[in-house]
Amino acid sequence: MSPKDRNRLRAIALLGLVASAVLLARLVQIQLIGHERYARDARSQQTRRVILEPERGRIFDRHLRPLAENVDLSQISVRPGEVRNAGAVGDFIRENAGATGVRKFRQGRAHRRVYVRIAAQLKPEKELALKTTKLPEGIHIEQVPGRVYPLDDLARPVLGVVGNEGHGLEGLEQVFDRELRGKPGWATLFSNGRGVNYELPRSMVKLPDSGGSLVTTIDLDAQSVAVMKLREAVARTGSKSGTAVFVDPKTGDILAMATVDGPGAAGAPHRNRVVADQYEPGSTFKILAGCAAIEENLFSDQESIWVFQGKIDFGGFSIHDSHPETGWYTLRRATSQSSNVVYSQVGTRVGPERLYRYARLFGFGQPTRVQLPGEAPGVVREPSRWSKRSLATISIGHEVLVTPLQVVMAYAAVANGGMLLRPRIASAIVDEDGEPIREVPVEPVRRVISEQTARKFRSFLREAVSDGTAAEAALPWCDVAGKTGTAQKTVEGTKGYGAGRYVASFVGMVPAGDPKVVGLIVLDEPRGAYYGGEIAAPVFREIVAAWAAQGRGPLTMPTSELVRGEDPPASAGGRVPDVRLLAPGRARELLGREGFDVRVTGDGARVLAQDPAPGEAARRGATVSLTLASATETGEVVMPDLRGLSVREAITRLRALAIPVGRVRGSSGRVVDQSPEPGRVVRRETRAVLTLEPRGA
Repeated sequence: MSPKDRNRLRAIALLGLVASAVLLARLVQIQLIGHERYARDARSQQTRRVILEPERGRIFDRHLRPLAENVDLSQISVRPGEVRNAGAVGDFIRENAGATGVRKFRQGRAHRRVYVRIAAQLKPEKELALKTTKLPEGIHIEQVPGRVYPLDDLARPVLGVVGNEGHGLEGLEQVFDRELRGKPGWATLFSNGRGVNYELPRSMVKLPDSGGSLVTTIDLDAQSVAVMKLREAVARTGSKSGTAVFVDPKTGDILAMATVDGPGAAGAPHRNRVVADQYEPGSTFKILAGCAAIEENLFSDQESIWVFQGKIDFGGFSIHDSHPETGWYTLRRATSQSSNVVYSQVGTRVGPERLYRYARLFGFGQPTRVQLPGEAPGVVREPSRWSKRSLATISIGHEVLVTPLQVVMAYAAVANGGMLLRPRIASAIVDEDGEPIREVPVEPVRRVISEQTARKFRSFLREAVSDGTAAEAALPWCDVAGKTGTAQKTVEGTKGYGAGRYVASFVGMVPAGDPKVVGLIVLDEPRGAYYGGEIAAPVFREIVAAWAAQGRGPLTMPTSELVRGEDPPASAGGRVPDVRLLAPGRARELLGREGFDVRVTGDGARVLAQDPAPGEAARRGATVSLTLASATETGEVVMPDLRGLSVREAITRLRALAIPVGRVRGSSGRVVDQSPEPGRVVRRETRAVLTLEPRGA
């Protein structure tokens, strides 16, 4: 071998040694130095963290009857990666979700999304039809948590709504969103090569904290009756809208808050006009001049004011009574007959500074601080901005703007002996066991008049019903006190009033001697008759009578006054509540409380249909037939070991894996047995059965 060849071999050997050294160094790096990182990367490819959404707190009425519930709702989704026939999928989506669904599908494919929601909150009939249809590959019918309201739209302006992201958007859902929403948890899942999910050890699971439930002051019976009677009144009078609010004058609790829009109503749907609308009140505002005159000893019981043909001039401006009478009027008679002529002179004697002070004392021109969004403050200008005639016109309810809630709370102060209260619509936040998390106390704001003044003015209001303008509010079994109001509406953008445009109102309290309920009715722009005594007062009477006939509220109609052979209305004026989408047990509970018998057909997790339909009239004792059906899902999952867990922990873990709970044997305690058994691979539609060991066993 030549020296040249030997040098060539040495070079090759050297290169081999260098390559071996490099390879060895890389192996050392992988095995020792980078082991943890590569292992972590491998694990990350096989594990994923799932967010466990908390259960949103429920909303109850004052008697713990549900106003907002949580249920599983069905939705259509598509996983673009599973689609084999895009044309068939597109046709299916177009048929069941329209052009919007097709657009979502195309956008999802274009952006290579793993999951696209096509249609949410399927109607029960639609879900039932799809269950019998062969779905194209990639299409799924899934169960997702949802929010339903048993009263439907009867309390929508009060309760609000929950958006797709789980946040409250309006009403109480928005105000108490933080308390209702709870805190999310998480779970770590391991997937094998076949895509089967396994739950990792319990140390890798953090359970969510469920939201607290809200107990409101709303009385479900009063709310239902108020909406039904208000709807009838709006239709009967041709009004643009109607508003009703009823409160407990001793606590400030809002018992019913109803808003009904007619065909000509302006503004957003479900607008809560009780707190958001401002209007000139007319004669209901006479409470200020009347109470101020009594409190300040400006009028004696015997003093009278001469009225000539129901007319008086103030600086070139005429004030008229609705009835052109001539005679002497005491303050009592002026209140019962709602004399503008007398009250304009009463206001003059009270004076601008005192009248303004009493307006502020009674809460006008400022928010009531109710626990609802969108409250308007009203408008009461300072006396320095008044014209020469302002004192007279403000005394009879013009040149000011009020909200319905401000008016009813002012009259509640007269009803309770002179104390203005903050209106309360939520009384407590409670946990899942019903234990209080936070209580909302009754909150007195200030004393506005003496008990003596309140008692005397109530007697004036009582006479207005017995022998005055509010006779249509009278009840044969209970004394009623109240005040009518009729105000012409201003033309927007001007200082003038529109011809034929009125706001009719009535505010009443029952029983007159010791009021337990104060209520206000407002009808906006009625057609035809427009006096508050003619069209608003009867609505108050109808609501109170229907509510009292049920015998479950603060007012009870004597048995002798009930129509022989007829039972009190069961719910919503004799109408069947909507229990669709509720769990069977919850549906039974709600219907049973309202006096209905229940017949169930089918086997499933929720109610898909009911007969009679929601809102239909039915007598107490009638049978409501419920049809149940279960939801279907696809996919496989490994059944976790739930033994030793509380029922809440077990159900939470099952929800994380999308496994429905079919049955829980026992009412409390920890899980001692389960079906299917731990470790078994099952279809997601398989329902788990849990057996509990009672506490102390």
